[in-house]
Amino acid sequence: MRRFEATQLTLRLAGDRPIVGNLGPTSDELWHAGHRDRNFYTYGNMGLCSSIALGMALATDEQVISLDGDGSLLMNLGTLASIGREQPKNLIVVVWDNEAWGQTGHQTSHTGTGTSLEQVAVSCGIASSSTVTDLEELEGALSSAIATDGPHLIVAKIEEAGYLPVAPVEPEFTLYRFRNTFVDPQQPAPPH
Repeated sequence: MRRFEATQLTLRLAGDRPIVGNLGPTSDELWHAGHRDRNFYTYGNMGLCSSIALGMALATDEQVISLDGDGSLLMNLGTLASIGREQPKNLIVVVWDNEAWGQTGHQTSHTGTGTSLEQVAVSCGIASSSTVTDLEELEGALSSAIATDGPHLIVAKIEEAGYLPVAPVEPEFTLYRFRNTFVDPQQPAPPH
């Protein structure tokens, strides 16, 4: 399956849920699939996407979706252990697994030589973990995760299809827009 099509599907199923996008093409494709204030684009933080999403999930009752990458998650496997320890029922981690470190030269990642992120997640205490290989399987796994308590991890095997144009890199505005989606409309707006 192609990551952009999988991202479009995820965005459609997510509704108004906050989505944290991994660096590079994942955030670019999330922006092109449907820029919205509840997308949190994480440029320049390889390995921290699901850690950020975990922090968000612990700070809100809303369901949070992380769109991570295999290379990034492999650089910070402690995230899976922390998710397993904390057991946030409102966290869904989707891992776009192209079996490569696409941002550093397309070297084969560990998942391309036998490491199963699904099995790692299960061993860390994330019982609801699965691997999918096409859009139909992804839709089923993600729909089920949205409808049930987590934490959930879905490893989605993807193929590269070239890169879309780089989305605007605006970390300050991303944070401002995203944070304001959590403001209580009954409360005064924060100072600018």
